[in-house]
Amino acid sequence: MDAKIAWHTWRKILRNEALQQQLFDHRWQAGECEDFTPEEQEVIATYAENIDRAKWFIENYQFRLVNSFINALENGAPLTLRALLNSGVDISTLSRAFLKAHQWHDYGPQVYSYCRDILLWLRSEPLPLALPEPVLDLMGLEGEGVALYLSLKEGIPDSGSDDGYTQTGMARLYQSRFRLSQWLRDKKSLGLTMPPEGKESLLIALPDITSRHKYLLLPERSATLFAQPELAGQSEGDPLHLARLVAANALKLREQTDAVR
Repeated sequence: MDAKIAWHTWRKILRNEALQQQLFDHRWQAGECEDFTPEEQEVIATYAENIDRAKWFIENYQFRLVNSFINALENGAPLTLRALLNSGVDISTLSRAFLKAHQWHDYGPQVYSYCRDILLWLRSEPLPLALPEPVLDLMGLEGEGVALYLSLKEGIPDSGSDDGYTQTGMARLYQSRFRLSQWLRDKKSLGLTMPPEGKESLLIALPDITSRHKYLLLPERSATLFAQPELAGQSEGDPLHLARLVAANALKLREQTDAVR
């Protein structure tokens, strides 16, 4: 038996619930699985003969992935996790639904990729539970934070050599539909009291590459200058808005950066 084929077949067994149930019920028959090669079916037959021992490893694999779902939210979207818990959501049931939808994929150490996919799934899939709109909005906010971290996998992007202000690549802007700043100021109320409707411009910014992100509620002009730094100087109050964005490590002067280089 080829070791590589055996390993990859075992991984397929771990992710195929229909096949698992056939094995558990002793209903699996060689030659009836068109999705598997003869070599793979030989491996499955060996597991079928020892399914009582293999069952523990399958259940342990699933238990570990359910726990890793919670870990992914704790690291990438802790506010969302607290809001879900405070709303009475059964996280274990939710995690199993996600994992079933993703064929029990093991993300390994890719915690932020895991969190990204969880948030996308929660916001896009019809779920058996009705999540409050502000909670979905909060997921959008934290999803931008996760996207920020993932964007830095290859390092901080080069801003080019033109003069003027430019984004640092260390911040993202999120336009909320609800006044999420209420939750950001009082995290104990997450999921318990709902913030009112009202658009807000929320900046997700990293002070430096080794720090956790921070949230800033921006006035409209600051949000405009972050999105379009080339508009700086067209309004009397721009220097104050720019100073705040520079202090948050959201904008920088290209000219100053190039001088350092």
